Amino acid sequence: MAETENLGETEFHCGTVALLGRPNVGKSTLMNYIIGAKVAIVTPKPQTTRHRILGIHTDEKCQVVFVDTPGIHKGSMQLNKNMVRVAYAAAEEADVLAIMQDASKPMDSATRMLIERFADGRLSQPRIHVLNKVDCMAKDQLLPRLMMMQRIDPGAVAYVPVSARKGTQTDALMAEIIKHLPKQEAIYDPDWFTDQSQRQLAAEYVREQVFLSMHQEIPFQTAVDIERFEEIDGMIEIDAVILVGSERHKPMLIGKGGERMKAVGTKARLGLEKILDCRVRLNIWAKVDADWFDHPGKLLDLGLGNDS
Repeated sequence: MAETENLGETEFHCGTVALLGRPNVGKSTLMNYIIGAKVAIVTPKPQTTRHRILGIHTDEKCQVVFVDTPGIHKGSMQLNKNMVRVAYAAAEEADVLAIMQDASKPMDSATRMLIERFADGRLSQPRIHVLNKVDCMAKDQLLPRLMMMQRIDPGAVAYVPVSARKGTQTDALMAEIIKHLPKQEAIYDPDWFTDQSQRQLAAEYVREQVFLSMHQEIPFQTAVDIERFEEIDGMIEIDAVILVGSERHKPMLIGKGGERMKAVGTKARLGLEKILDCRVRLNIWAKVDADWFDHPGKLLDLGLGNDS
């Protein structure tokens, strides 16, 4: 992406914000709301986000580069390990850490340990704790949760309750973030809202529909590989292979009479036509690739290596 011309004098703020937290706390939903575009796919399934995704907000006063990261979790497979490494690498490189939690649920030990890890002083960046899903909790529960956070991490610069889904308090969160970003010129062109290629977006949109359609049938063991992405006569033609981890998952994905696969393709195509602003012809099929999620070479081919 091209660097911009000077968008402001010394009062212009620009920097990166790592969105960190356990799976399903709303990191992608928050970034999409602030950016105003569907940069990251969102599903109720754990580990929906698998690699770092940039979402770029630019206005006359600032450019905030959000880095959406995989949920930090334990897992023995190579894919799990790579995802967690990506999250911690993003934290090390960011200007501000936005550590998110689902405030509508009691704080569990894994969330507390994660917060304590970032509060231990190993990273020097300003920490903002984002208490998400406050629209799903009783009002009298919020103050005790905020006080708990102040006790666990008294060195944080802010504790902001939000609803990423509704956009509640996102302006207050942005104000806190901007305070702690460097004063410098924009890094990216103001028209850019992500660094993902159209090919990457296509893979993510198909995978989102696979996750949403698979219910409890182990969507974690599916991935999408774009074999062809070509613009022909004003229309984009895409060939996408959906990888499944075992033979028994393939008929689950295809569905009776191919109905599930057809629904996945239709919904993904409509989403892509909206974000790409053109007609899309999407061809998808399923392929068994046993244990792809535990093979470093295959993960690298899919853009899911350690630095993805």
